[in-house]
Amino acid sequence: MRILKHQSSTVKEDRLFAAEYTLAIEELLEIYVNDVRYAVTMRSPGDDKHLVVGFCFSEGLVDRWNDFVAIEHYESVETAHRLMVTLRATGKPGTRVGKPSIDLQPVARHDPICLDEIWRFKSLFDHRQELFTLTGATHSVAMFERTRRLVAFAEDIGRHNAFDKAMGQVLCTNRMEQAYLAIVSSRLSFEMVRKAGRSGLQILCGLSAPTSMAVTMAENLNITLIGFLRDRSLTLYTHPERIIANHFGTGNCGLPLRKK
Repeated sequence: MRILKHQSSTVKEDRLFAAEYTLAIEELLEIYVNDVRYAVTMRSPGDDKHLVVGFCFSEGLVDRWNDFVAIEHYESVETAHRLMVTLRATGKPGTRVGKPSIDLQPVARHDPICLDEIWRFKSLFDHRQELFTLTGATHSVAMFERTRRLVAFAEDIGRHNAFDKAMGQVLCTNRMEQAYLAIVSSRLSFEMVRKAGRSGLQILCGLSAPTSMAVTMAENLNITLIGFLRDRSLTLYTHPERIIANHFGTGNCGLPLRKK
């Protein structure tokens, strides 16, 4: 269960009314890798497998789905939720797992996209946000392939968790090399751009603004960074040449956008 009904009160025009609101459930999850406690996160329950798969990929512990030997859910007597992950790459169970450094390389591909397709992606993203519509308390991430197919969508109380869940969905299908564009509901921070670079994404879109480090990293990784994505408007921060303008009144793609 990911939601909880709560009897509350609301004030309108200086009058107090009884009201029932839907809350997003927040629970602790412990992640053990090869019998070593590796991380603790607060998350929305319900998709822990994809969360931990994407987390391990983002951390550089794995590169592919086949690196996982087992993922087992365990509830201790203290009612803490725990995922026990066994990885092939780190050796026998009990081997201590350190935090590896990831040397991200700039994206080599250059696949342009028409603005109309970005507007369509935004519409798909908006219509999938069921948990946010109910609670107003969650973040969302959608990932699309170069074929323009929606390949993953995830919601969570944490923006990092939502991205990890989406990455986990893609990695489990062995299609990470096809990943092309992501839309995130949050601001575009350094960590979100890092996850995009780890996934090999060419384009990262956010509903909010980027930070200075996010812009610098996106520029260095050859990622097109888009902020303030709305129904028919956006702000381009890096590598605008991937975005193709529409021919006015025709619905067809025209030339790449260039700075004036």
